[in-house]
Amino acid sequence: MDTEDISLKSIENSKNTIDQAEKMMVLMAGLRGKLNIKEGAGRRYLQRVKPNAASLHQVEQEIDQYTDKSTTSPEADKKRSALTNAVLRHGKA
Repeated sequence: MDTEDISLKSIENSKNTIDQAEKMMVLMAGLRGKLNIKEGAGRRYLQRVKPNAASLHQVEQEIDQYTDKSTTSPEADKKRSALTNAVLRHGKA
């Protein structure tokens, strides 16, 4: 494979990603209309919280670590929801 082929594949992947993003934007606009959410509300929240993929992945791992997946007891569900709520509160602070 030469440089030109790699470049063409990269451009094609970029175009596909842009197409997917545009489709998601249209879907999100439809959901915003159904839920009566103002334009830019999610963007403002993300700018205030500024999460990144690494921190979100770390939080998911920590939640999985502290919750026992083999049990479906109410206590396990309560603990998982408490941890999730704590993460949300921490993100909003």
